[in-house]
Formats: sequence, C-alpha cells, structure tokens
Amino acid sequence: MKKVFATILSAMIVMSFAACGNSNSGTDLKTEGTSSVVSTESSEVESSQSESKNESSNTSNTESSVLSAALEKVKAEVELPSDMADFDERRLKRVFGITDEQAEDFSGAICTDGLRQDEFIYVKAKDEAAAKEVADKLQNDWQSKYNVIKNYDPDQVKIIESAKVETNGLYVSLVISEKADQIKQIYNDAIGA
Repeated sequence: MKKVFATILSAMIVMSFAACGNSNSGTDLKTEGTSSVVSTESSEVESSQSESKNESSNTSNTESSVLSAALEKVKAEVELPSDMADFDERRLKRVFGITDEQAEDFSGAICTDGLRQDEFIYVKAKDEAAAKEVADKLQNDWQSKYNVIKNYDPDQVKIIESAKVETNGLYVSLVISEKADQIKQIYNDAIGA
C-alpha cells in the first residue's frame, strides 16, 4: 500500500513539474522584423505604459517632482526594509482603490514580504471631495492591516496602532513604519507643511 501511494504521489509531483515547464501556450510568440511581442504579457505592459503616460499627463511637473523627490530622499536617508516597492498607479489602485480621478499626484512605498506591515503613502488629491475619499480609503487600509495582524505579531500591531491618516489641505498621508517620524518630516518639509 505504501509503495502504491508513493508511486501515485511521485507521478503527481512529476505531472505538476511538467505543467510548470516552459510552454508557449497562451503566450503566442510573434516576431515582426526585429521586435518580439508576447501577446498576453505585452498587453499588460502596454496597458501599464499607457497608464504611466496618463499619470504623467495628469500630474504637474512641479508637484510630481516634489513628492518624487521626497520619496528619493526617504530612500536615501531612512533605513527601510530591503523589500520595499514603490507605489505606481496600478499598485495604488490595487492596494487602496485610489484612481487617477482622485489623485493628482502620489508617492510612497510598501513592504512586499508579507510579514512586515510597513508602508507610507502621500497623495495630493485633485480637490477637497477627492481628499476626503482618499482619506477614507487610507483609513480602510489601516483598519484592514490592523484586523489582519492584531492576533499575530504584537510588534507590528504597535507600529500600526501608532499610525494615523493625516490630511493637510489636499495632501493625505498614511505612514506605517518604525521610522514614521523621519519619513513624515521629509515629506512635510517637501510639501511645506
């Protein structure tokens, strides 16, 4: 019985490896001249590039450079977890539900390791109504993080509990980090708060 079970299990493992192999099904590789296009992946890349173009056309260069410069300064001066990923328009929408109709500009980063809850985001809303919507969405994110982690990691709970959504005119922020004071100072200096 053990041999039969081991044989079946081995066959299932081999089949799963075969299923994960290098297959072109669904990706239909086409070559025209010197450029290659992978149909399913290229549409995502083109969509992402299109969103980036729309984002850059929706933000003023002055404001964009202010928040972007603050993000770069945070990265240079604050010791952050190594697996922080910058927010882009797609991640902003996926994590918070914030769209380009609400946000004129934004910058920040989020920890992607699944254990640490570190994230910081600064959003310049398009108007006061959008600022309220953004603040509500950031508050929902805070509550969600708290609800998920409250029974697992007391150290992370303390960090989340010390964070709060802050609004300063059209700027809305949420900073969840052990280094929150340093991050807030850099951003607040950048936006003149």
